[in-house]
Amino acid sequence: MDKSKKLIGLCFHSDDLNELQMVRDCGFNALRLMVPFPWGDKLYGTLTERYRSSKDLIRLAKSYGFSIMVNTPGLGAYFFNKDTQTTLWHDEFPDFAGIKGTPEFYENVRKTCAWIAEDLAEYAGPLWCHMNEIDIETFHGDYSLEIAAETAFQSAAGVVSADPKAICGINLSRYYEDAIATADMAYRSGHSFGYIGDDQYFGSWQGHDVEMWNTVIEKLHERYKLPVVANEWGYSSGGVVVPKPESEDDIPPGLNSVCHVFGWHHEVEGGHTPEVQAAYLRRGFEIFAQSPHVIASFLFCWKDAKYCYHCGRELCPSECFWGIVDQDCKPKPAYYAVKEAIKEFYAG
Repeated sequence: MDKSKKLIGLCFHSDDLNELQMVRDCGFNALRLMVPFPWGDKLYGTLTERYRSSKDLIRLAKSYGFSIMVNTPGLGAYFFNKDTQTTLWHDEFPDFAGIKGTPEFYENVRKTCAWIAEDLAEYAGPLWCHMNEIDIETFHGDYSLEIAAETAFQSAAGVVSADPKAICGINLSRYYEDAIATADMAYRSGHSFGYIGDDQYFGSWQGHDVEMWNTVIEKLHERYKLPVVANEWGYSSGGVVVPKPESEDDIPPGLNSVCHVFGWHHEVEGGHTPEVQAAYLRRGFEIFAQSPHVIASFLFCWKDAKYCYHCGRELCPSECFWGIVDQDCKPKPAYYAVKEAIKEFYAG
């Protein structure tokens, strides 16, 4: 694929929408933005404030010239709950959408996603991401991998029924046995997917370094015979390395060992520093530009988080240091490295 036509994307999370121009000035031409289940009372009923706000952001981002990859509603997720001070599961599809795993539920997933595609027709596409990291407990909870995979299958079918030009895919949490088994179920005969997506955080959530993307891209393309999208990738600029607990029995459901010990189990040479992050991201952009199989990549993420959404603590390495700007929107070394990398590697 012509590297100048590839989508150079970002996962954007910020309360200050004026920052969209700064994102554009950095060189990004695409954003990955999530939408929740639309209705609060019944199918095709009253739109929730969450959905209306998501649509407003998508509309605004489009006006800045971004291509929007919409992330469709998932089964749910584990989030830190401020009221209970614990990490709890939250269903995304309400009970009136049907019992998970039943034909009624899958039909309603398909209809809901078709409705979303029609509602966002002016702004969304061509890429769509169906649910999020469905192979891990954080995003499928107690529901089986089979239910997660079939839900994604029906989600894509719904979008394509409304927009035949949509290019749909899922994002695995990483390349490993359970993820491939889940993708195999979702990409069964008759699927509506046009790419295979993957999230990899080499040196943070897993071992190796950014060079391992080359291997994963080749393996995914060979297995599914589809273009590849790096739906999430990045490197944390903060946190120390702490040994992984010998037993995970004491870790609460939905939480991870990084939050539990307040430290990473992996790092690349030089550790988790802003300077190492900058060099890592520069090389990542080069890899994606050079790969003939990659059609888009979405860097995670724009801005450092004040609180970890898993455990609720400040400065938790799990979620607080991924941005290319800090909490106050001050550029980190990565911001300048990314800006120069986009200019250098994606010119026509």
